[in-house]
Amino acid sequence: MQRALLLANVFLKALATPPAEILARFKTAEERATLAAGCQQLIGQQIEKMRAAGLLDLLENREREFMLTGIFETTAQHRIDASWLAESIMCLHWALGLREQIPPYDQEVDPKSNQLPKGEKARDLVSSATLRPQAEINRQRDLAELCHWRCRTHMLLTSKKIPDALPDGTPMPEIIRRAAEKAAEDGAFPKPIDNDFPVYGKAYREVTEEEQSMLTSIAMERHKALNWLCGYAPGNRWSETPTDT
Repeated sequence: MQRALLLANVFLKALATPPAEILARFKTAEERATLAAGCQQLIGQQIEKMRAAGLLDLLENREREFMLTGIFETTAQHRIDASWLAESIMCLHWALGLREQIPPYDQEVDPKSNQLPKGEKARDLVSSATLRPQAEINRQRDLAELCHWRCRTHMLLTSKKIPDALPDGTPMPEIIRRAAEKAAEDGAFPKPIDNDFPVYGKAYREVTEEEQSMLTSIAMERHKALNWLCGYAPGNRWSETPTDT
């Protein structure tokens, strides 16, 4: 619960930071200073709330640096990385029983669905937090890894970075078919499409570059959150959580 709250605060900072095209409208030093001061006041209030909840000291170094970075120093990549935390927050909320299910892996989570009940205090949420049974969490972790594997396999095959068959001669499409059928048997999705993982109503091999990027981001963020939850991160450090497939 603490980790979910930390990620939510980092996400909110990214959401509250104006994008570059908006910042560019403030050209004079006075305009920029006024905007920066106003945003910094809001961020300062957020940080004080984190301190009161006992969360501030739990931030990792990169998270703390991001929270303290001024709006004109925050890069587009900072904002993009933080915006994808919605997927991780969703997974942790699911593990805590705060939502019924994890959306399909071709469906980006709506950040609004991650909002906690209004009026709930962070300390109370932490003290009352309980996890789903470990077996349920393990199953979701395995699914996240599998979906992430399919994303990476597609990227490696289309870029010709891996051969089209295993050393024993088994074609990669056959490996993918077996994986898709096993995933369907385990309830990951109703059934494969054309012997492949179903995404956007078609076989995964037919995705566009834009769709591939979206699917990879979704799978990677969920994989990271569930790996961290299952103890894969060295020293429990969020930033070092592996997402190998």
